[in-house]
Amino acid sequence: MPALLLPRGMVTSSHRLIFSSMCLSSPKGLQDLFNDVGGMCCKSLSAARAVDSNSILLSWTPQQQCYRQLMKSLRSAYFHDRSKLFWARHRVLVEFYKYSEETNVESVKQLVAIGLEVAAFIDHHMRMDVERVVKHNETMMALPVEKAKKFRSEYLLAEKQHDSWCKQKIRSMMKRRPPPPYPFF
Repeated sequence: MPALLLPRGMVTSSHRLIFSSMCLSSPKGLQDLFNDVGGMCCKSLSAARAVDSNSILLSWTPQQQCYRQLMKSLRSAYFHDRSKLFWARHRVLVEFYKYSEETNVESVKQLVAIGLEVAAFIDHHMRMDVERVVKHNETMMALPVEKAKKFRSEYLLAEKQHDSWCKQKIRSMMKRRPPPPYPFF
């Protein structure tokens, strides 16, 4: 297996697990996969065997595709705040672990559908808009101090209310899930 160059130069066991479970056969597909996962690159592409990235996506299970969509959506929503991103990813992992023993096909399909619905909601309503932040900062710079303070407090209140609304909507989507298998009632 090829060594990975991670941001801090270490290969984690989770990365080994990801790549050991896939059938890799073309360097181009491997490079695309590394770029999708988050900017990782391969140390020696000539030694790696990877299939086209489209073929890899087709070989993933629906649960893996759902997890990937959730991670991409969370990254687009919280790329600016590492703490929020970490804890959001952690909560997704906990929820996936709760239902990992589920064997009923219909329940699994329902769980995957709800997961994809949550991912689409996050992607549509919670995506971080850099342009909006830049406009806000420009407006803050143009206003007198007192008006800028009021504008800022109203902006933060609206952000907090929007965040609360999004979490409430996600909770209502999650309530449609069947109860998890035994240990997690």
